[in-house]
Formats: sequence, structure tokens, C-alpha cells
Amino acid sequence: MNTISKLTIAGVLSLGLFTAQSCVQDDDYATPPIECNLPSPNISLADLVSKVTAGSIKLDANKAIAEDLIVQAYVISSDETGNFFKTISLQDKVENPTTGIQIEIDGSNLYNSYPLGAQVQINLKGLIVANDRGVMKIGSVDPQYTVGRIPSAVMSTYMVKTCEAIQTIKPKVVSSLTDALKPENLNTLVTIEGVQFSDPDGDKTYGVSGATVNRVIVDKKGKETDLLNSGYATWYADVLPKKSGSITVVVSRYNSTYQVFIRDTKDVKFDQPRFDVGGGQNPGGGNDTEAANLLFKGSDFNVWADFLSSINSFGLVKDTYATSGVGVGRDNTNALLLKGTPKANDYVFTTIVNNTIPAAPKKITFYVKGTSGKSLSLNVYKSDKKYVVYNVGDLSNANVSLSPIDANQYTGKIDTKGEWVLVTLNIEGVDIQKTAGENIFALKVGKDEAYDLVIDNIKID
Repeated sequence: MNTISKLTIAGVLSLGLFTAQSCVQDDDYATPPIECNLPSPNISLADLVSKVTAGSIKLDANKAIAEDLIVQAYVISSDETGNFFKTISLQDKVENPTTGIQIEIDGSNLYNSYPLGAQVQINLKGLIVANDRGVMKIGSVDPQYTVGRIPSAVMSTYMVKTCEAIQTIKPKVVSSLTDALKPENLNTLVTIEGVQFSDPDGDKTYGVSGATVNRVIVDKKGKETDLLNSGYATWYADVLPKKSGSITVVVSRYNSTYQVFIRDTKDVKFDQPRFDVGGGQNPGGGNDTEAANLLFKGSDFNVWADFLSSINSFGLVKDTYATSGVGVGRDNTNALLLKGTPKANDYVFTTIVNNTIPAAPKKITFYVKGTSGKSLSLNVYKSDKKYVVYNVGDLSNANVSLSPIDANQYTGKIDTKGEWVLVTLNIEGVDIQKTAGENIFALKVGKDEAYDLVIDNIKID
């Protein structure tokens, strides 16, 4: 562990630590604090994140900060009820923050030293600051991890609570999950209005003993996200509210997938009647609602064996980039995961007719989430055993409707910004194959570019 060695910084900070510990002897934070004489911060949280991202901060041989940098921020999470574990989320302002960050600490009961609303000062020299699986974090040097946990025994060497009075953090208020789940809101406190639990009757409680579980929240437009709840939280066995309302969360992300955390069930204020998602059309419904018209058996990918049994004699692509994505589907069940760099313009799979095909179908739809350097090409087979081609092209976080083109193409890039995007293939007027056992649908990828996509719920209407 690289500790503070510069006399000028260490001396001032040590004085600050001594004063900080002596200026408030108890936890009566309402008492006006006295001056703690801490050194002034010399970098903002926003500048820190920007410079780390750009690689413009001097690092030592261990990739730790080599400069005497001091940053100041406010505590917005708490491990008091057990839903946060060995981590604290910080944001740069009490209200309307611009930047948030997470600090890793190998200790418990952190709320005693760093309570909600406290202003803290962090001396960054010797610490790691890096993006770890989608979230910017501060931590220690640990060869096993991108960002390690700072040992609690030396934590006060790096982070101290200032003597500023405890503040009431004012969450940013938004009216949809789309507005909440944005990069600028990571590790900040956000209140989302007009949401409800997707399946309170089925899930029953916030969590289960001893394990972290996801409980899906959904907004009025059908957008969903996971609320992560620890089985060690004091409230894990509390019954999920069945009404709708607002929820105050710390926004987080795992790789490209957004997720949220509450500090306590007091953050959940569901006191309004439940609403019909998407005006009753349920565009954000999960596998249970979307599986009514599956194009082929297993096209919701929940049962991998069903999917494999629907593929023609050529089988699944021999390369290993196409696998079962366990738990990454639209309702936390399973999906098709494409993760790797294809060496050829591969047919990932071609499926046969083994489900009932409507007499005059108008569209085939499926959901996509993730990124890829090239796009997807889809083949829909006709009764004459020839096929029509659809190229997804450039795909962002907006739903698309596609018409046939002349040949397979892989031009375009995909980046759904961590959201599920609905892709619709217009097959109205296509004499689609209906004979059992004949080819009906194929998915192709382009070569020599990385794919990190999740595909779910291929259906026909």
C-alpha cells in the first residue's frame, strides 16, 4: 500500500485529521462545527473523472495516483441497513451534482465514520482511480482486482470527514427510468417518479436471506431496471409494495447494464394506484408476456435445449462466442449472448418451423442490448425455400423497423446505451415458410469486429 509521504501534504492532512476527530466528539452533527483547518481541495470530482478517463493524471508503477491531489465530496450511501457492502457512493454537490464516484473500503459500519450527508476529503496519492466494470471507483492497489479495497486500518490516512455540518442531500428528480439511467447520474442520488414493481405478487419480498436478488421496477413507458437487494439487509424480508409512486436510488451500472440500489425501504414511496404499463400494450413486458407468439421453440432462450432443438442440421456456430446468457434476459431470465470476435461472416444459427405460424403474419420482432463493431443480418425463409434479407445497420437506443434488402450486409455499428431496443422486421406480403421442419429464420454476424450483444424474445405476429 502506498501511503502519504510528502511532508507538506501529510503534515497538513494529519493536522486536519486530528482536528476533524476532535471537533465533534459525539454524533450530534446538529452542533455547529468549528474550523478543521484541512487543506483546500485542489481538484474537483468532475475534473478527476475527466482526467482519469483521458489518461492525463500521473501514475506510479502500480498505476496509482502519483500526484498530491485532494478531492472533496458528499456521502450519499450508507451501510447502516446492510444493503451497501464495503463501499460508499459520493457525489460532488448536495444538490444538482455533476459527478459521482464510488470508494472501496475493507470495513463495516462505515456509516459511523462517514454518515449520510457528510462532506469528506480524500487524499488520492497512492490510491487507484479507475473505471471498473462500468463505474468509476477509488480504491487501493490490489493485483487481483482493477480497484482494490482500502484497508480500514489505514482508511483515515486517505479519507476524513470534514467538520462541515451534515447536509441533507437533495436527489435529482426525474419522471422516467430513461431519464434516470444515464452516465451523468452514476453514483448520484436520484428520485424516479411514476414507477412500480413489475411482479410484487410473484416476488413477494425485497430479498431472500443470504443472497443478493434483483427486483424489477418498471415505469409507465415499459422501461425496466433491476433494483438490487442484499439478503443481509435488515429489511430483506419486508413485503414488496403493490402500488406505484416514487423511489430514491443510487444509480449504478454493471458493464453496460444499469442497476439501482436503495439505502432503506424509506426510499420507496409507492402510495399511488398501479398503472397499466405502456397504456395497456405492455411494450416492456418480460418473457412471460412476449412468449405468446414465439417464432420457434426456445426463441425466448429460457430453455437452451429447446433453442438448440430448433436449429437445423448445421447446428449452432462452432465458434464459442454464441452462448446461453443466463440471467441477462429482459426479465432476468435467459437470452442469447454473442460475446467475442467472429472470424467469418457466420451464420450463428438457422432455425426450422416447429411452432404455429400465423396465416398472414406482419412482423417478426426481437430485442437487442449491447454493442458491436459490425451489425446483424437476418434471413427470413419463404415457402419456395429462398429467403429475404434484413440488415439491422446502425442501431442506437431507439426502436427500428426494417424492410427487406437485396443481400446480407453487416455495415453499421450497434450501441444501445445499455437499453433494450426492439427490432421489427416487416414481413407483410412475404410468403413465409410454414412447413414443419423447413428453415424459417437465420441470424448472421460480420467478421473481425467485436460483438457484445444480448438477444431475446424472437416472436412473430
